[in-house]
Amino acid sequence: MTAEENINGYFWNKRAVAGHPEEANLKRYGVPGQWYNWGLHHARFDIGKEPNEPNRFGWIVEVDPFDPASAPIKRTALGRFKHEGAETLINEDGRIVCYMGDDQRFEYVYKYVSHDRYDPGTREANRTLLDSGTLFVARFDADGSLTWMPLVHDPGPLTEQNGFFSQADDGPGLRDTDQQHRA
Repeated sequence: MTAEENINGYFWNKRAVAGHPEEANLKRYGVPGQWYNWGLHHARFDIGKEPNEPNRFGWIVEVDPFDPASAPIKRTALGRFKHEGAETLINEDGRIVCYMGDDQRFEYVYKYVSHDRYDPGTREANRTLLDSGTLFVARFDADGSLTWMPLVHDPGPLTEQNGFFSQADDGPGLRDTDQQHRA
């Protein structure tokens, strides 16, 4: 598996952020970073011309080294953010657990737990373990404890009332209280 990390640097056109439907999320991700001038030469990297293009980046991508004819797979169930990497293990109950993080300041640590279990005798059955599961975010409390909070749309805090309209929605971005907490 490989990570799409510093995706913000690909994009160009800071003028296009104001009034963009994803303005808060673009600012949180640092899009456009304008590290490279790709947006000057290819429309897909100019968010003024392709406003949804940043949403196509920030995934863990799996490449099957045993099948060179296979296409790489974006593992969307593992979430979309500026992944630093992904480490997997087979849990004691047989499910796949994948730990990930975004090492940018004030970002998060995540884990994904597959719904199905690993079958050591059936390679084909294991190819879909990263398709269906639960993504969690870590909350580190002042007393040193850790709570894994599931990122699941309705029920839970990811509801339309809180600005999340589907499981795929990044949400409303940072609210004033979040910015104060992070300062």
